[in-house]
Amino acid sequence: MKSLRLGFVGAGEMAMWSVYPSLHFAPIRLEAVCDLDMKKAEIAAEKFGVQNLYTDYREMFLEHDLEAVIVQMHPSLRQKIVLDALDAGYHVFVPKPPAPSFQDCVELAEAARANGKQLMVNFERRFSFAVRKAREIIGKSTFGRLNQISCSFCSGKYDDVRGRNYEDHIHAYLLDFALHHLDLARYLGGEVRELALFSNIMDSAGSFAVAMEFSSGAVGTMQLNSQRIWWRNYDHIELTGEGEYVVLDGLWSLKHYSGEQNTFTENYSDERSGELTGDAYSLIEFVEAIREDREPVSSISDCVETMRLYQALYDAVRLGQSGIIQMTNDK
Repeated sequence: MKSLRLGFVGAGEMAMWSVYPSLHFAPIRLEAVCDLDMKKAEIAAEKFGVQNLYTDYREMFLEHDLEAVIVQMHPSLRQKIVLDALDAGYHVFVPKPPAPSFQDCVELAEAARANGKQLMVNFERRFSFAVRKAREIIGKSTFGRLNQISCSFCSGKYDDVRGRNYEDHIHAYLLDFALHHLDLARYLGGEVRELALFSNIMDSAGSFAVAMEFSSGAVGTMQLNSQRIWWRNYDHIELTGEGEYVVLDGLWSLKHYSGEQNTFTENYSDERSGELTGDAYSLIEFVEAIREDREPVSSISDCVETMRLYQALYDAVRLGQSGIIQMTNDK
């Protein structure tokens, strides 16, 4: 497959930790790096073999024949850059969350549609080792209909550093962290018809019990809280079918229980490699979608629905509401 000519806007911690190192998995030719901090751009360029450095993304757009742009930075800072990149005629790849709010996400989806470009959101957990395997299993006739999903996704407390540029620590947790499993619930279970929420806020940290009814008739529960310890046991998902069920521990361990033969698979070779976490497969999907002229998995139009779930939960928490939340398709 012909390599995608790419410009990269952003050279911060997460970009250097996860996305730059995953570029080599995909047919991508990194042409230029841009960051407001030239020192950061220089470090990224030296480490990943790029000659062209910028502190102004508009200059990068003018001087290079790019096909696509990665914009890796805080959602509150990237909205205009993404809109400018789409208007300039580039396909765009961004981290989650796709935008600061549901309405901002709708704006991006409309801009991508108007410009005829792909805008993909790196919900990398969709592409992780365990989730990819689980999707294969629950798609088989032997698994039967999906009846129930149970998710647990908990973090340590968000402080003034992790919560910078968010409204508060609860907002930071829900939009930066919990959004991963709101997205996985949709990706594995389909669209959510109804939510019920109960929350407990203590010392700027939150605990949230979420119940879900899916359009398919399946039901789900979600344990979310920012009261635990960082870097410990984030992801736990259970998927129950008709006589079979699947348990995901982390992103790289999967247990498939069936009447005839139980299967246990795992890959702990490198828990932060782009292959296991999903960053690499996400980038591969981005390039393939562009070359095949189709919407990618986790396209911006798809992720509008994830942001709709987030906005419903956050609005309820902000207003101190609990109980059932009806989901609608109104913008």
